Amino acid sequence: MSSIAIQLASPYCTKKKYAEATGQSMGAINQAVASGKLPIMPKDSEKGAVLINLVALFKKADAQKYV
Repeated sequence: MSSIAIQLASPYCTKKKYAEATGQSMGAINQAVASGKLPIMPKDSEKGAVLINLVALFKKADAQKYV
């Protein structure tokens, strides 16, 4: 069995940084966040920044079966 080590500069990133890294549009990211497909850090207030939870995203990807 092999293992993969992934290093992240931060466990979270803004929607803008996520868009830059993935090439997705802000509209697609907003839809994915609204539908729960992209995990986010819980916000302290309604006006708080939306931060994508990269650790949860990598764990979800790791749990998928290889095709």
